[in-house]
Amino acid sequence: RNFLQFESGYAVETFLEGSKLGIDPYTIEVSPDGELLILDSQNSNILRLTPPLSRCHVDGRPKDARFNHPKGFTIDDRGNFYVADTMNMAIRKIGDE
Repeated sequence: RNFLQFESGYAVETFLEGSKLGIDPYTIEVSPDGELLILDSQNSNILRLTPPLSRCHVDGRPKDARFNHPKGFTIDDRGNFYVADTMNMAIRKIGDE
């Protein structure tokens, strides 16, 4: 039984590939000035990403994207949804296509 429902018109993009940077994003928050704050549990650090962020690659529609043990999420003031996709070592953005 599928409990997830997705609206059309959204895409999932990867904004940070932790495996390339040697980090393990566990959870994220958006600061009041729009920066992404990332808790890196592997290295016991907090990282800060400042907009504008460039995407690594587009993962497709939400139904096609494959998460692997996501641990945290946050929403920015534009309604973009960011997911700490822990086992993929990535930060994913779900937003308008």
